[in-house]
Amino acid sequence: MSFETQNAMPNAVLVGFTIRNKRDERNALDDPLEELRLLVDSMVVGIAGEVFQRNMTIEGRTLISAHLLELAKNEVARTGAGLLCVDDTLSGSQRANIEDYVGCEVLDRTEVILQIFALRAQTSEGILQVELAQLTYLLPRLKGRGGQELSALGGGIGTRGPGETKLETDRRVIRKRISNLSKKIEQLGQRREVQRRKRRQSGVPLIALVGYTNAGKSTLLNTLSGPGKPEAYTDDRLFATLDPLTRKAYAAPLEREVLITDTVGFIDRLPTELVAAFRATLEEAIFADLLVIVVDGSDHDWLRKLEVVERTLSDIGAGGIPKMTVFSKSDLYPDPSEEPGEIVISGGDLMNGLRLSAVTGDGIDSFWEDVCQALKA
Repeated sequence: MSFETQNAMPNAVLVGFTIRNKRDERNALDDPLEELRLLVDSMVVGIAGEVFQRNMTIEGRTLISAHLLELAKNEVARTGAGLLCVDDTLSGSQRANIEDYVGCEVLDRTEVILQIFALRAQTSEGILQVELAQLTYLLPRLKGRGGQELSALGGGIGTRGPGETKLETDRRVIRKRISNLSKKIEQLGQRREVQRRKRRQSGVPLIALVGYTNAGKSTLLNTLSGPGKPEAYTDDRLFATLDPLTRKAYAAPLEREVLITDTVGFIDRLPTELVAAFRATLEEAIFADLLVIVVDGSDHDWLRKLEVVERTLSDIGAGGIPKMTVFSKSDLYPDPSEEPGEIVISGGDLMNGLRLSAVTGDGIDSFWEDVCQALKA
């Protein structure tokens, strides 16, 4: 589904739940729908209403319970919403069954994230990676769906062969397109490897800014790279930055230039299709000399998000790379008089996380000193 082709954005009803008899991190959240709300806002869709159920028992045909499904249907009817966004992953048949019951279009959490990526991709590589992720997600979910997603594939699905059903044709065309996209992305990855080899030969250190989406990485990159350079795009929305951007910066304590890369933000329950499709891009973190984990220190939920980042780095093979943690947006903290590093943090080395603000410059000098010590080590 692609909203940008429509004249008016549909309003959405959000559906969330926690699962009975299952360890669910959402149970500990004060506002379990907060992140889905931010995702839908980043998709540039208005929110008409919300329904939520704790300790829900899963229903196989629809995933969500009959009670929650009825609440969703009533909320769609009350608000006139044209879209239902479910905060979990649905199968193709589950999505179709919910649509039949509530009478409007349904997107699950993964499709919402894929839609945001489709809206934000700017470079040719980013566009290819988004399409690969979308098709990889769509392929096992074709059955029971209307097939309108294939409209984005250009020349359509071609002419059906003798005895071949439309579903079989759709699958064949999508598999072929996935194969072509994978080859193109692999070629781009080979070019990246050549560039990395040249960088290693030059001895210029590479620092990758990683972290949860909207943690302040792009704003920090703009501050570190200094004035007079094209600025990385910043916005107070999730996944404002999709395509990685590398800038030169002068590290005064080292008396030399370094390269700093702004990477795509992570998120809880990051779709596996995105991880696979964006493998070449994520390698910017895998091959960095130092990972700077940027944490939004003004976010009340920062600890859970930091754990998500650490887990994701481990999943993509970057767990063993040297790291340092910085807490951004110190100008937004409740008590701005505290000195950098004095934020109360529980758990081991996290006590030493540097506190800084890319807006006011607070802590930037200390940041460079810590980076240089880490690179020397």
